[in-house]
Parts: sequence; C-alpha cells; structure tokens
Amino acid sequence: MGQVSIRLNGYVYSVGCQDGEEHHLYSMARQVESWLQRARTLGGAASESKTLMMAALLMADEIFELKRRPIPDDMLATVEEAKAALRIAESRQARLAHLTQQVEGLAETLEKEG
Repeated sequence: MGQVSIRLNGYVYSVGCQDGEEHHLYSMARQVESWLQRARTLGGAASESKTLMMAALLMADEIFELKRRPIPDDMLATVEEAKAALRIAESRQARLAHLTQQVEGLAETLEKEG
C-alpha cells in the first residue's frame, strides 16, 4: 500500500493509496489545489471554511455540467459496438462450454469402451 504526502490549502496530509496509484493521487491533489486557488480568487480574503466551501461548489458545478453534457454520437456508437462485441463473446463462450461438455462426454464414453 502506497503512502503519499499532498499539500492542500497550505496543509500537508499523508494519504494512503494502492501501489501504483500515487501519480493519480498527486494529479487529483493538484486539481483540488487549483479549485482552491480559484475559490480564493473569487472569495477575496475569505476564511478557510469559506474557501473550502467555494472550492467544493466549483467542483460540484463542474461535475454537474459534465453530467448534463450530452454524449457525442460517435461515443454512443462505440458503446453500442462494445455491447455487441460482448454479446458475441458471451455467445461464443456459452458455445465453447457446450462443446467442452460434449467432448468430455465422448472422452468418458471412449474410456469406458477402451
């Protein structure tokens, strides 16, 4: 398990993460710090709690806008193609399992006769 130190709003925090996820955690911390900087810019010389509240609202606004954004047609087509490929793979897997059972049955019969 990894352990990283990140700095947010002037404070250093030790945060645990899965091995190999350290870079992702640092990237998220940089993003949060940028929202904190934007919140400080918008709020002037605000208290720490107001800065954190403004940063949380900025993050929530971005998430809200991302959720409202329509999915592009080409992405929807890609998702449909992936679903079709999964259905084909599942069908092939079921067919393979059926054939495996038949071969095992034949092998068992041959062993009894031989």
